[in-house]
Amino acid sequence: MRSTLSDTMRRAMNAQETGAVILPLITMTQDDWADEIRLVPNTEPITRLGKVFEPLAFTVSLPDEEEEGVPVIQWTADNVDRRLVQALRSVRGVVKATIVWVLAETPDIDELLPLEVEMRAAEYDAMTISGTMGVEPILDMQFGHLVFNPANTPGIF
Repeated sequence: MRSTLSDTMRRAMNAQETGAVILPLITMTQDDWADEIRLVPNTEPITRLGKVFEPLAFTVSLPDEEEEGVPVIQWTADNVDRRLVQALRSVRGVVKATIVWVLAETPDIDELLPLEVEMRAAEYDAMTISGTMGVEPILDMQFGHLVFNPANTPGIF
């Protein structure tokens, strides 16, 4: 998942003090939802490329870069707005999401390349919503049309 950072982002991350604010923007979609859900962990809405991201207190981690296993993103959000829980309760199928990191002063510029992810699991209680998102869902897809199982290829089992 390695990516290059812009010079502005690199300076902000390495500065002893900075006024730059790094924000992850999440766009979630699902076939049964009427509209996308767009969220930003900020105190006010952010407009990016003509779309408004609504404020919600949440944290999202960058995926691990380990040799073994599929990269997973952990996320946690405050459950103060019940609309997200209602949307998650109505899910039939896969929730797809795009996460991009931007600087608050330049939200139209990608500072870290957009990640296309699938929501793997979500849990909620009265205070929080949390879950995992898989970074490379293509690794879970079947390759080819043939299936090897004990019924049609007993020699390999």
